[in-house]
Amino acid sequence: MQDQPLSSNEQSKLLIFSLLLAPTIFFLVGVIPAIFLAFGIYMMKKNQDFSSIDTAVKNFNGYIWLVIILGLALSLFILFDHYYEEFFISLLIPAIAFGYLVAVEALFYNPLKKHSKWVAANGILSTKSKSATNPDTDSGMDIIKGEKLKQCSVADELIKWAKLKEEGHITEEEFNQVRAKLLKRK
Repeated sequence: MQDQPLSSNEQSKLLIFSLLLAPTIFFLVGVIPAIFLAFGIYMMKKNQDFSSIDTAVKNFNGYIWLVIILGLALSLFILFDHYYEEFFISLLIPAIAFGYLVAVEALFYNPLKKHSKWVAANGILSTKSKSATNPDTDSGMDIIKGEKLKQCSVADELIKWAKLKEEGHITEEEFNQVRAKLLKRK
């Protein structure tokens, strides 16, 4: 399962987590944890290594535990000053932070961890493997796929490719490969 794309259910969990994280970013409270996760995703894409997500989630959790501890300390301080109504309101901060600990595990980390090899190699939302190669394409000459281009004659195509070769945009070898494919397609 680690080398398969995420299911639509797991992609939905990621979307829900993103929507839950958005308000904290708007109020600037969640900017730091969001940066941890965004940087982890960026480094995973760059290095194709899932350990960046592991580290990002550990940093996210560490930051959230810090918020929980500071929130509880603030609540105790309010309680000792005999502000009982404010005490219960102040408990919302650690409770919400704890909710984010649960959410990052259930809605972000666990779905990605189940598909860690796929995600590291192909990206989070991809459904097609990047390593799958098309045997019909040689050295990036995808340009001559006729079904995606407007219909041109083989002669028109050869003229265009000859001009590219004359201007130095392609090599003689590349021109010969394209010419052979065009003449075979005829």
